[in-house]
Amino acid sequence: MQTLQKDKNKKFIQAFGRVLARLHTESKRSARSIAYEINMSKTTLLLAEAGKLDPQITTFCKIAEAFYIKPEQLLKMVYEELPENWTIIDEN
Repeated sequence: MQTLQKDKNKKFIQAFGRVLARLHTESKRSARSIAYEINMSKTTLLLAEAGKLDPQITTFCKIAEAFYIKPEQLLKMVYEELPENWTIIDEN
């Protein structure tokens, strides 16, 4: 069961990364300028884009603001990347 939860977490983080990478590309801004704007290292931003970083809620909110969207809109975009009826919790 713990393996299933880790897999779900990984899928969520990867979906977040895909959305972030798409927003970055569409913004036509450098990773450095985005990271600077939200007081984050460029490496951390790129790790998030690669789906290798599970951000804290404050980081998630900062990233949303860097792309001029509300955190709830970013979260909705991430959920749209996941399969329909996907949940982060185990269904027993």
